[in-house]
Amino acid sequence: MSTTADTQPVRSVWWTRIPRSLVSAGLLLALLLITFLAICGTMPTVVSALEQLLSSSKQLPNYVKITLAVAGLVTFLLPVIFMVVAARRKWVTWRFLAISWAAVTPVLVWLSWDEPAILHPLPVEEFSPVFPGAEESYRVLMEYSKQHPSDEAKAFAKLELKVKYFASSPGKGEQWVEYIRKNREALEADWAALAPQRAWLERLAAFERIGDLTPSDLAADIPTFQIWRSLSQRYCAQATLLALDGRRDEACALLAPMLAAGRKLQPSARTLIRAMIGSVVERQCVETALFIFGQGEVSPAARAKLAAALGEVNAPAMARRLVLIEYAVFAPTISRMRLGDLLSANQLKPVAPLVRGPLNFLSALLINPNATVNLHGRYIYALADCAERREIGRFRALREAHVGAFGRELGMKNLGGRLSVWIGTPAYDKIVENYWKLADLRETLGQRLN
Repeated sequence: MSTTADTQPVRSVWWTRIPRSLVSAGLLLALLLITFLAICGTMPTVVSALEQLLSSSKQLPNYVKITLAVAGLVTFLLPVIFMVVAARRKWVTWRFLAISWAAVTPVLVWLSWDEPAILHPLPVEEFSPVFPGAEESYRVLMEYSKQHPSDEAKAFAKLELKVKYFASSPGKGEQWVEYIRKNREALEADWAALAPQRAWLERLAAFERIGDLTPSDLAADIPTFQIWRSLSQRYCAQATLLALDGRRDEACALLAPMLAAGRKLQPSARTLIRAMIGSVVERQCVETALFIFGQGEVSPAARAKLAAALGEVNAPAMARRLVLIEYAVFAPTISRMRLGDLLSANQLKPVAPLVRGPLNFLSALLINPNATVNLHGRYIYALADCAERREIGRFRALREAHVGAFGRELGMKNLGGRLSVWIGTPAYDKIVENYWKLADLRETLGQRLN
């Protein structure tokens, strides 16, 4: 018995198979994405494992690795098995694909839908406006920057100082005095070697205000901390030596420009790192000034010089500003950032270019910019209110709630945005607490200066 041509299976021609294969591949990718979001966004165990993966730089526990591996395997297998079974049973017709895409498309549209507006707009140009002289003072400041240092800054980076590490600080009292006396010769040698840097610092301190023109970009250039640490430590050490020698007026005069520069870094800061540099420098100088006053009388002229350097600061407003700095930068950054870029910028696991590109393409489904900024804004403004009122206990409670919020706020939608807020928000507890301690020290010094 022979088989006739009429009974042979009829294969569609290649130009009809290729479009259907491409549509099927697209459906598979859509199902993979939806399955990934469903598993990673709605299962508390997987969410907890993601938290540990993203927050810990240490070796992950085995149960976390197993959880993530199982989640990844299930994410891959469910859509693949579905499509393989459909293909083997010859379900993958144009009708099947049309019905499948009709079911998938509303989910993708819902995932990509964003909130209509940002509730708390805070442009960085409004948060830290440009003022007359801002460009010049900023240019001088950025001579010692991370990405574009001046020739003098490059020479400083190669400078071998005799005291490489300070084992004490001005707030340590007798321990500080003992350390300074023990290292006097080396400290005086370093003081002489840093003459070009001291001249730069005094040029900077002479500006009435120090501007900040840093753009809203995570890759923007910022001041280097090394120069500020080296100069502030040695200004404070040299002032301490002068005070110990009974030359308290000279100690105040020497300390004044360092104190003024540290204070002036803060009010216009567009980055938290710059504000923190200023705060650390100011605290060291205030503690040193209090030490000087503890050694004996200081002349009215020296007091006036130090009072001018200390200036007037609205502590509640500055505490609030410290918390809001990152929000002013976050909003425009997240609006133009894609998920692949975000993972790389936050220095998580290295993202290979082949993975980064598709992640950027899929960002609209994973990150809703306005919703992300509003989520961040609600949290940050609540923290800022607590910081301004010095409600440290409530501030900590909000922080702890935020740390666990990602695990409790389950859902497929805006998973990447929620992750970016959770990862990108600094631990403000110590920052705000230390700022208010500085405010107390400033007040104490102000009383001594009057």
